[in-house]
Amino acid sequence: MRPQAQASEPRAGMLVCVCDPQFDPPANDNGPKAIPTLGLALGFAFAVLAQTVASAALPLAGAMLAPPMASPIPWLTTSPLATWPFAAMLLGAALASFPASFLRDAFGRRTGFALGASLGLAGGALLVAALLQRQFAWACLGALWLGMAQGFSFFYRHEAAAASGRPAAATAGVLAGGVLAALAGPTLAGFAESLAAPYFLVGAAGLAALAHALSLGVAVTLAPDPPPVFRPKSVAPLAAVVGPTLLGALAWFGMSAVMSGAPLALMGCGIGEAAVFGFIALHVAAMYAPAVPLALVGDRVSPVLLAMAGLALVAVAVPLQLSGSAEGITAALLAVGAGWSVATVGCTAWLYRAGRPGRLALAVHDGSLFSCAILGALAGGFLF
Repeated sequence: MRPQAQASEPRAGMLVCVCDPQFDPPANDNGPKAIPTLGLALGFAFAVLAQTVASAALPLAGAMLAPPMASPIPWLTTSPLATWPFAAMLLGAALASFPASFLRDAFGRRTGFALGASLGLAGGALLVAALLQRQFAWACLGALWLGMAQGFSFFYRHEAAAASGRPAAATAGVLAGGVLAALAGPTLAGFAESLAAPYFLVGAAGLAALAHALSLGVAVTLAPDPPPVFRPKSVAPLAAVVGPTLLGALAWFGMSAVMSGAPLALMGCGIGEAAVFGFIALHVAAMYAPAVPLALVGDRVSPVLLAMAGLALVAVAVPLQLSGSAEGITAALLAVGAGWSVATVGCTAWLYRAGRPGRLALAVHDGSLFSCAILGALAGGFLF
């Protein structure tokens, strides 16, 4: 008599009946081929290019399109609504965390990442229309969609960590793919702006849409998921995400607060609007540059120590930002970017130390990070 096979857990998106697992695998885009880290890094790199451009353009677009509004703080000269597009991008990333986690399991990584890139393509196109028509609400909606694409793209690091026995190094390897994209961002943004002249920021918004289109091209060529293993799932308890989520949330709050206030603060120091892209790209490069050495030695250092070291760097950036000088703001952008990178690598590796987290745990973790980033973006408009 043939031994009875273990049944798999039914999931949303399983389009066939759960029968004998030897003959009826789930009907998503699963397949026998494992996915290479290079493919994950490439898809993430295009998403980082869009993030670099959007992070610099959205605060400026907000200041340009925000309706006049009396400020509750006397020394605040810009509209409090100016940071709303940037905050909307982070809100979209937070909202995407839950569907990104569950849709990936239901329909496969290829479908999930392609959906996220499609949202980014649509968001960039809507931002172009908002700038041409000077519609603040459209800009916020386009930023929301760009953020949702960002939320999906950050699951590239979970894919790498889950498939590797060295989660810190695998996470850092994916994040390292963003270094070149961040460095190329200012040059590409300047070229796009020259093509779209005299319409300010339209070229940058179009470049963000193009970057997500390229990310979509990578997503649809990714290797399908490996066949599911039909055994009782060994999932880390939900309580295991509390520590890394708390430390990561503080790091993301500080990073977002400094980053959202920096473009307008730099312009207040006499830095030209076009040059702001270079400063933000330098910050984004600092966000991913530490991932290069961490990809080699990350698993030799305690994840908790990495997370705490990254948070300390973020804390150092706050007084530097408050200095009010261009040099201090630049140092703050570098420190907060590097601190965010080290803290994110440490917290992600910390998540996998007790075993592979469940779908809900990953959604709660990323959703909490992006939610605190939203609060940081809103706080940055008042503090800096």
